[in-house]
Amino acid sequence: MKMQRGASTGLHTLFVEGKDGQEIDPVVMKELLHNNGLTAIEVQAMGACDNVRSAAQALIKQHPSYYFLIDRDDQECSAVEQSWAKFPDPAAYNMLIWRKRELENYFIDPDYLGQSKYLKAGVDIRQRILDECNRRLFLDAANLTLYALGRQLRKPLAIPHFADPLQFKNKQAGMSQLSQLAGLVGKRAEVADILRQDTIEGIYARFVAELSGGTLPLQYGLGTWLERMSGKEIFRVVANECFQVKTIANEQLQGKEKYQQIARDLVKLPLEQQPTDFQDIVGLLQARLGGF
Repeated sequence: MKMQRGASTGLHTLFVEGKDGQEIDPVVMKELLHNNGLTAIEVQAMGACDNVRSAAQALIKQHPSYYFLIDRDDQECSAVEQSWAKFPDPAAYNMLIWRKRELENYFIDPDYLGQSKYLKAGVDIRQRILDECNRRLFLDAANLTLYALGRQLRKPLAIPHFADPLQFKNKQAGMSQLSQLAGLVGKRAEVADILRQDTIEGIYARFVAELSGGTLPLQYGLGTWLERMSGKEIFRVVANECFQVKTIANEQLQGKEKYQQIARDLVKLPLEQQPTDFQDIVGLLQARLGGF
């Protein structure tokens, strides 16, 4: 296994989410680190968030040169900032939590994404991102509610997350979808307090308020929607509609290859033009390598 090779050679390794090395997280992080002189750090995928977290906690003593990076999902700001403030933390684990919900959230910032050479001429990328986020607001608030309930239960809910924005046209529709979700109804007797209807409604209302900043429709500069909605889904929609990526052979890229090429090209920009979190992780890892 590669992890054993890392242990025997002292290799520095950053583990990220993703089923394999062809997913966007390992592809983008490898590009970012190597573009900024961190070629000594190998980037590997390690499955879902819980897998990465468990490995980080288990391996800290034996492998201090292993580092771990996970999505924020629904986690509170205090837990996120603590991971950055303490990194590296030999008493716990060398783990960072993205300040935004997912890696792709950094690629739906219109100021950053608008620098892409693949953006189609005449596209108002700022408005297109805003429109898509308005379309998904109540769906994403419901899915964040499911994440939060799973955290309170101390295990993820084995319930598929919502996927159809047409079922979430307003706050009431979202609450209705949550209240009728069979997986929650069936668990209520088992965990009555956490899954009380008023508890679910309260969590959902809190996420709607936080995402929107109390203003509907969404507006730039208000709420946390740009950071905490599903960057993965929004980036895919925007990339499909607003970008054109061609190979040297003049063939158009589609799907995963297209998304990754847009992202990889952006992380080739100078470090000072990268999102603050990208700059911070490069700085932390440079300092870490300098300490060995």
